[in-house]
Amino acid sequence: MLLAAKARKAPADDFSFVVLGDSRGGDRTFSKLLELARSYNPLFILHAGDYSDEGSETETAKFLALLQRQVPELPIFVVIGNHENREIFPRYVGPLNFTLDIPRLGFRLVALDNADGELRPPEQELLRGELASAPAAVFAAMHIPPRTGRWRGHTFKKGAEQLEMILKGSRAQGLFFAHSHLYDRSVFAGIPAFIAGGAGAPLVWFTRNGETVYHILVVRVRKGKASYQMVPLREEPHRRR
Repeated sequence: MLLAAKARKAPADDFSFVVLGDSRGGDRTFSKLLELARSYNPLFILHAGDYSDEGSETETAKFLALLQRQVPELPIFVVIGNHENREIFPRYVGPLNFTLDIPRLGFRLVALDNADGELRPPEQELLRGELASAPAAVFAAMHIPPRTGRWRGHTFKKGAEQLEMILKGSRAQGLFFAHSHLYDRSVFAGIPAFIAGGAGAPLVWFTRNGETVYHILVVRVRKGKASYQMVPLREEPHRRR
């Protein structure tokens, strides 16, 4: 497996990965962001969902071909988004829920399906179980961000309270979302939380807060502690609200 091979060579006390999302309809920009991500030599790239408009087999094949063409050497994992097809996605892209576990690096990332606007009990229990035995560097991801005082529009409400209860006091160091086509950083359940939805889809404010900028989020883990850097695609307009 490509990730296992890269993980064997990665320094145990200093490694990085990249998060991006919402690339649908923006292959030119997405390709540039993949090149930008590559420049950070990440362990892997996490795509936080919405690579397509309808999740068709044609769109999915085009997306996978673009990845193979642009960054064949990088492992890429995809969270299901609300524009994906729930039958086609697991057939060609990956499971609806998954965990990346790298014991040598003390790393775990739990990706959950909330693409229909709800975090259901099975996903809640999966996260609870993965957090209970989590290593030092553990992260969670899903496509739609929870509704909060800061994130109001384009969010999910059903299951958000339970998510907060599960996460509070856990070892999770970061939470990754997309869905809104922008970048924003907040705190949820006492944990740094990010919307990284600027990978090519038209930029727009849905949450009423954040930066409308095409970007990647670089996550660096040094000695078990995560730090975060939003890196904009400089040739695109970068506006803060």
